[in-house]
Amino acid sequence: MPVYYAHSTDKPDKSDWQELSEHLCNVAKLTDKFAAAFGAERWGHCVGLLHDTGKACKNFLARLEGKNIRVDHALFGAKLAREIGGQFGLLLAYIICGHHGGLPDGGAQEGQLHHRLHKNVEEATEMLPSLDCSESLIFPFRPQQDWTMFSLAFFTRMLFSCLVDADFIDTEAFCDPERHVQRTGLSQHDFLCLRASLQSYIAQKQAEATPGKVNDARRKVLGQCLNKAALPQGFFTLAVPTGGGKTLSSLAFAIEHAVQHKLARVIYAIPFTSIIEQNAEVFRQALGEANVLEHHCNYQSKDDDVATYNKWRGLAAENWDVPVVVTTNVQFFESLYSNATSRCRKLHNIAGSVIVLDEAQAIPTEYLKPCLLALRELVAHYRCTIVLCTATQPALADTNLQRLDLPKTVEIVANPTELYRKLKRVRVAFVGKLTTMELAQRLDKHTQVLCIVSTKKQAQQVVSNITNKEGAFHLSTNMYPVHRLQVLMTIRERLADGLICRVIATSLVEAGVDLDFPVVYRAMAGLDAIAQAAGRCNREGKATYGQVYVYEPEEMPSMPWLQRRISRAGETLRAFPPDNCLELAPMQRFFELIYDVENLDAKDIVGRLNPRLHKEMILPFREVANDFRLIDDEGVGVIMPGLPEDSETIQVLVKELRCAPFPQAVGRKLQRYAVAVRRKLMHRLKTEGVIEMVRDTYPILLNAAAYNATMGFCEDMTELWDPEFFVI
Repeated sequence: MPVYYAHSTDKPDKSDWQELSEHLCNVAKLTDKFAAAFGAERWGHCVGLLHDTGKACKNFLARLEGKNIRVDHALFGAKLAREIGGQFGLLLAYIICGHHGGLPDGGAQEGQLHHRLHKNVEEATEMLPSLDCSESLIFPFRPQQDWTMFSLAFFTRMLFSCLVDADFIDTEAFCDPERHVQRTGLSQHDFLCLRASLQSYIAQKQAEATPGKVNDARRKVLGQCLNKAALPQGFFTLAVPTGGGKTLSSLAFAIEHAVQHKLARVIYAIPFTSIIEQNAEVFRQALGEANVLEHHCNYQSKDDDVATYNKWRGLAAENWDVPVVVTTNVQFFESLYSNATSRCRKLHNIAGSVIVLDEAQAIPTEYLKPCLLALRELVAHYRCTIVLCTATQPALADTNLQRLDLPKTVEIVANPTELYRKLKRVRVAFVGKLTTMELAQRLDKHTQVLCIVSTKKQAQQVVSNITNKEGAFHLSTNMYPVHRLQVLMTIRERLADGLICRVIATSLVEAGVDLDFPVVYRAMAGLDAIAQAAGRCNREGKATYGQVYVYEPEEMPSMPWLQRRISRAGETLRAFPPDNCLELAPMQRFFELIYDVENLDAKDIVGRLNPRLHKEMILPFREVANDFRLIDDEGVGVIMPGLPEDSETIQVLVKELRCAPFPQAVGRKLQRYAVAVRRKLMHRLKTEGVIEMVRDTYPILLNAAAYNATMGFCEDMTELWDPEFFVI
């Protein structure tokens, strides 16, 4: 029997090529190991052995020798899996057919799985004698009757992750051994050491804290988190009002829970990058930099010359093989519904984790059902614990969610209602309708005040109408991330020094951003948004009460989802006293009303993944992946000309981008200087010639006049054509 190979080198005598049998056995062992996290070792071993069997043919050997021949090497293994595994073999066939290009849709149309399985293999492929897949496949758990196909689809994606990661790792070991050695040097998951490090950090923080009711409450919350960590795995809620210390307390619960139940990692999923950056920095200080992966598109290490750390982070981001991951809701949930190899590669490392959903109320309601069902699967079958951590808990016991068969949640705090009353630090007043001028006049009268509006346009209008510009700041996503962080730093310094500080911002400062104002104004919104805004008022309890004013803008934004939330907030407030609107009972009522009117699965993600059980198991993996987008129009990141202090850095990076052999790394650095622009506006800017597309992929704003230190990107300034404003 001729020798077949999986990967080649430059040596024509093939003396150092990787034999196919070696690759298949290596991948099978790794996939087996990864799948053991959810009891599917045999499945992992089988799919690992079969995934590249189609390479055992003369055409693929000729391809490795340099001939331009296309070989569908996945098809043979997929057909073999279907024959060996029977009905369950179809799940393996999805995985094998998709292990390079992504999980396909099931069906009989061109390119879909069942159509491909009916095609003949173009060339006779030999069965390697080392392959033994004769042992029957037994499903590792019994899916709930109403959700059988959904569970099978979820299982398929998790097993796909095991194979893809194993295949990448073994290929890397052969093709790039230096990189593979760096991967094996990643930090070890020693949660006993992490617990000791965290305990030391918290003890130091407590010793430095100013005595008072706020810090007393934080100590009690921390104590209850540590006590409840020994409870069995499942769904937990941590209902702690803003400023109650839930960041460190939730981390303490997660680390202790991982120790008690011998879990593999802790994953924080957070809706806003502003909170991620803040929390990840705290976690690095507490646990050590090499134990915390901050995974989101705007990440940039403090010192870009630290090549070793950047390489470590790049490797860790591929498959989350680190103790603590801090990421976005978008990255976390979209990966769970993805079909792509790059995004799915990390999924198997979610098994056996504590998953903390910070600001859980921020999950878009139109995707709430598929998100909760994914969490249910992780708890029921993949040894995960979920912690819903927020000051405004969504009503998971609502009748609209009962059909999801969610496990009963356990509240970590013994008496959250009493805790909310003890930590009440603000008074809330509803002041009715205010014009932009009236609002600006009110803000002018305060020395330190935060005003949160509903839109970027409103923020710019209010800033323009403030009379006293000293200490006036604007914050919105029209400012690139580096600029926002610079302004936030200045704001914190002025607040600490007692200087004039009037901040007009969009909701990006609302959740988790550590700001403490004596007075806050909030445009009318959902009750959860009002509560989050109130969390920026008298945060440290320095005064007996801070003051929150809720007003109605003269022009309500034409956003149906916001209008629905405002309507339901008004309905809730008619049943509760306005000054008590931030307590748990009105918040629960608000979410119940929201769930009554919102479509909790607007794109029928669950319905399409949970068809009636049939022998062909037709599952729309690719179709669902394309439709599951937590942010429908994320916009296009346009690289800004930058402020004077940033412009030189930006210009150097842009020049590097133009000639870099691998521009993606430079592009990621430039994301820190980019503003997301809606696609319609992007089209207009390109038509006007204000945008240059570098390498047909990276848009650069040419007109420096369209970006200023106060407002950030101003689209109405893009038509200024003074040559001195243009960046070369």
